[in-house]
Amino acid sequence: MSNVFDSNQATFQQDVIQKSYETPVLVDFWAPWCGPCRMLGPVLERMANETNSGFVLAKVNSDHNQQLSMQYGVQGIPNVKAFVNGRLVDEFVGAQPEPMVRQFVQRLPKANGANPAPVASPKPVAADDPADRLQQGRKLLKQGNGCEALTVLNNFPDSPEAATAKKLQPLANYLCDAVLGKLSSANDLDNTYRQAADAIRRRDYSTGMYQLLTVINQSKNYRDGEPRNVMLGLFELLGDSDPLTKAYQQSLVATV
Repeated sequence: MSNVFDSNQATFQQDVIQKSYETPVLVDFWAPWCGPCRMLGPVLERMANETNSGFVLAKVNSDHNQQLSMQYGVQGIPNVKAFVNGRLVDEFVGAQPEPMVRQFVQRLPKANGANPAPVASPKPVAADDPADRLQQGRKLLKQGNGCEALTVLNNFPDSPEAATAKKLQPLANYLCDAVLGKLSSANDLDNTYRQAADAIRRRDYSTGMYQLLTVINQSKNYRDGEPRNVMLGLFELLGDSDPLTKAYQQSLVATV
């Protein structure tokens, strides 16, 4: 059986998201008119069909699946995105030489072998101790699990940790909205905002902060100032001593 197959908007959830719990799935966003795509495609297909390749390859024609391409922030092709355990974990853009593609595949995490049921996963049970509960929320956010983090951070008990939990809530809500497809994609600003969420979920905080700041600089009232609150939540998550926090705190002040 070939490890290379076509996927589209209708089948992506089954082909890619659920399949990625069994094995890493590389998604090749391409188009027939794209010269670099015709260079990279055969390399990916040959590697995928090698014995013990460690991944399967889903081919998505970006011209025929524009909504899907927009949803995953495809702005240039070929764009190869790697999914593991239901999440986008890494990507690259452009025709890369085969050695670099092999390195890309080698550093992918392993699928956990879980069989995701087509029902909502159980919500995490919040710890009774506020300090433990806050730590649990932080851990979920660093894993990119915004929806799960919300269940822990919302309705937080009155305690010294409550103020920190409140600062983290906009970040959790933002990441959850991204997963649920609630971030609109009507224009370039919307796309940048959604791409920032994707970057943060894969712990590329530098890219995420840069894109959030871009949105803030272009429109201070965008989504009623939500990007600023998300940025402040990131500062809280990373801590005041983190170099990114220090750098972007100054940049954020300059936008006031």
